[in-house]
Amino acid sequence: MTFILRWPAILVLLALVLLSFAGALAAAGVLADFQAPAVGVSQVDGQVAQAQAAAEQTGAADASWLDVGLLAGAGLFFLIAAIRLMRRTQGFWTWLIGFALYGGRWAWSQQGELVATVQSINPSAYMQPQVVLADLATPEAQIGLLGVILIVGLFVFIVDAADRAYWDKHGA
Repeated sequence: MTFILRWPAILVLLALVLLSFAGALAAAGVLADFQAPAVGVSQVDGQVAQAQAAAEQTGAADASWLDVGLLAGAGLFFLIAAIRLMRRTQGFWTWLIGFALYGGRWAWSQQGELVATVQSINPSAYMQPQVVLADLATPEAQIGLLGVILIVGLFVFIVDAADRAYWDKHGA
């Protein structure tokens, strides 16, 4: 029965790992002023300009090393939670640490305007998910992602409770 909740939760956790590590890597690349070598390729200049514009649009250009650490830590703990779910051991607490790091990174990026940002969210934006997904830097998209992470955490909690009940029943 928990199979129905376990594997979607694992897959979403792995997607969150990829998202967190990609964000940390992109922010670290911007902070370290890393540029891919563009020797002999004329198309790379346009792609680099597009990547820099995307980094500025998503806020990666304003990132700090604290943001990189929090995103990398969240990705690491989401990975540990996914592995623990695969092994049928308790993964809720590692998910909780990952959520705290991811949510903390979002709250830190608000720079003291957290309440104003939350109050400025337009609930009707969620009626058009394609608009929200078009720009992941909007507060609506970020709050939606935090909501998805919370729902996955609920699944992880339910699966962990079922696993704990199974192991307690068998005396382990």
